[in-house]
Amino acid sequence: MKRTLTLIASVAGAIIASKILLENVLGIRLEPLLERWIVHAGGGSAATIIALLAADLFLPIPSSLIMVLSGVAFGVVWGALLSLVGSVGGEWLGFELVRHYGRRASARIVGDVEIDRLSRVFARHGAAAVAVTRALPVVMETMSVVAGLSTMTRRVFLVASLLGTAPIVFVYAYAGAVSRQTGSLVPAVVMLVAVAALGWVVYKAKMETEN
Repeated sequence: MKRTLTLIASVAGAIIASKILLENVLGIRLEPLLERWIVHAGGGSAATIIALLAADLFLPIPSSLIMVLSGVAFGVVWGALLSLVGSVGGEWLGFELVRHYGRRASARIVGDVEIDRLSRVFARHGAAAVAVTRALPVVMETMSVVAGLSTMTRRVFLVASLLGTAPIVFVYAYAGAVSRQTGSLVPAVVMLVAVAALGWVVYKAKMETEN
């Protein structure tokens, strides 16, 4: 826990220092970017959020940032709901593609080395492994592929994905809503880094125990 808190504090401090440097030294303000996103938010933005999160399975999209912006534009409840639909939709798409096309599909999403490594975790923990990896980029997509290659039913996969994804999208949407209220991106970025850092530390610890 001490290691996790130190990591989070260090990264958060670096982010705040960078913001001070940008605004006070270079004269670059981040808040106008936030304001433009809010002004242009609407039905098109909602559809874009869902589409981007669903496409995260195939493209290097910063899904955590998209979830934060969803909270900025639509508030906690609707922002979280949009992120939930897009994220779980993308996970389900990956599951179905691999379930129907097997290794031909999985090879286009993630490498065999990662699949083999996470297969051991999945074999031991099943649905719990799907749920707890929802906050981890790359690992999340790989676990969806592993589940698709297994005998796990669609219903179990979707329930595990929903249970694992719901808390994450709520936290990110809340971070976005706080940023809108304060007029600053710092709270959102700090919370984003905290969740990601904590998730990676837990995941690494889990992998070490598996090995």
